[in-house]
Amino acid sequence: MNGGSMTTFSRISMAAVAALIVGMGPASAADLGGNCCADLEERVAELEATTARKGNRKVSLTISGQISQQLMFWDDGIQSDMYVSGPTSSNSRWRMSGSAKISPEISAGFLYEFEAFASNSSAQNQANGNGMTVNGTAGDDNGGTGHNLREAMAWVEHSRLGRVSIGHGSSAANNIILIDLSGKGMAASNDVRLHSNGMFLGLSNGTYSARTWGNFFQGASGDWLNERNEHIQYRTPTIAGFTLGASAGEDNYWDVALRYAGEFNGVRIAGGIGYSVRSEYNGPVGSLVCTVDCRKEVEQLAGSLSIRHMPTGLFFTGAAGDRDTTDSDIGGDYGSRFFYLSGGVARNFFGIGDTVIYGEYSEWKGAGQDVNITAGAPGGSVNPTRNILSGDTLEHWGVGVVQHVDAAAMEFWLAYKNYSLDAPGLHAGLTVEDIHFITVGTRIRF
Repeated sequence: MNGGSMTTFSRISMAAVAALIVGMGPASAADLGGNCCADLEERVAELEATTARKGNRKVSLTISGQISQQLMFWDDGIQSDMYVSGPTSSNSRWRMSGSAKISPEISAGFLYEFEAFASNSSAQNQANGNGMTVNGTAGDDNGGTGHNLREAMAWVEHSRLGRVSIGHGSSAANNIILIDLSGKGMAASNDVRLHSNGMFLGLSNGTYSARTWGNFFQGASGDWLNERNEHIQYRTPTIAGFTLGASAGEDNYWDVALRYAGEFNGVRIAGGIGYSVRSEYNGPVGSLVCTVDCRKEVEQLAGSLSIRHMPTGLFFTGAAGDRDTTDSDIGGDYGSRFFYLSGGVARNFFGIGDTVIYGEYSEWKGAGQDVNITAGAPGGSVNPTRNILSGDTLEHWGVGVVQHVDAAAMEFWLAYKNYSLDAPGLHAGLTVEDIHFITVGTRIRF
């Protein structure tokens, strides 16, 4: 009885729905597909114009970045102080990247990265600001608020043929000396000068040299990281862990680099080697005619290797570089070189992320020659101190600990560094005091 009633009720309901649909007629259906949807499309367009989205309907968009800050305590044998700074080894920045598929094998994309900071550790020096200067610069305020375009690259990639990119950014050999699997990079970079490039040399008579520690890490022809410049680049697909790249850029620059990454029986290995040539040093800015270093050329071979035993966390990282500078305007032909070594252990002792405990040592030779060359027009002169400084040697050592917090994509570190310089003849009868650094800092990524 109940079953029969339900069947009758269902039939009546279905008939009513059918009549309603028929009664709507063609005009109503046209309204639903026309005016209604047009209004909806217009509203979607308005929302798209006022809302941050993850890309458009064709190209994806990923926004990422980091905030990094540290306390830097220093003592140069003359005075000491503490600065709050953004660590130049990896300062605060944000990045936008995206890609789109053109076909199953071809894709295109972009990378845009901008660094913006309130301070810059490698630009700071011993002056305390507030009107006080050392050698005309402003100390802790010298690394004040700034910005830096790091990457603005567009690329097209074929899965079997490789990638071609063009724009402003890292060349093929850029950062080739920074390969490191340990996770200690915020506390201790293979490129040591990133931590305190701008500090002046303190002398044994209580005065300061016009030279900085950075002059003896890298000279005046650019740093050991190669170029971040306007260029075009080709990179092969990764084959058996190897990737080969080459780039050609402005200022008569070109380079080639080979990189490798792999893991065997719990041993992770990463490394790279790069060769570069730059032959345009023709300042000053604004001049249309070359007046300085018109025929100067810098050739550089540099690389790094890092090995980590994953079960135990033991690691070793090394980097080295050799640079030959030729300037036929002044008859100069001289070289500089460096090596860097570090080792330690990286283990998740506390369950929150790796704890990295490390020691490091590096030696940098000959960079002072570059700083002390002066040249006017072609055929200019050589500063007499160039030959005296051909034996300059900067030594550095340090120890530290980095604690990663995986749940917050965060790191904390505590590090100590010591620099010492032997530069006979730099300042007659005077020696350079050692400088000491302690840094405590944090980085959080997003």
